[in-house]
Amino acid sequence: KYVEKPSEKNAIRDSRWQKNVDKKMWPTYEIYPESNWNYGLILDKNSNYSFEVIERDWPKNNFPFTNKSAPILIRAKARKIPEWKIDKTTGLVGELMDSPVESNEIDEIIELVPMGGSRLRISSFPVIKN
Repeated sequence: KYVEKPSEKNAIRDSRWQKNVDKKMWPTYEIYPESNWNYGLILDKNSNYSFEVIERDWPKNNFPFTNKSAPILIRAKARKIPEWKIDKTTGLVGELMDSPVESNEIDEIIELVPMGGSRLRISSFPVIKN
């Protein structure tokens, strides 16, 4: 979900913003997840059990930077970690938990896509305790 916010409120403290920029031409947004993101990976000694790599055709428009056109994706076994949440103070993902992490949630298959096709990114996952 995209929420428009003034750039002064979104700015990282060490950023230098141009004072005379036309904010109507260059709006800024905060982006919030609308689906689950707080998963830990279920790893097995046999990686064929844990991951399925799916190769797809290169997009005809030569633009691989969308989830639909990415030439590769990975399906992974995972479980939700309900305790891993958005930090209410910073609005950022909470601190990554040390692995292995306990979870009593059901096993699910999640799809991991290349970073270029995503607006929100999780690049490091905890591992679920077996």
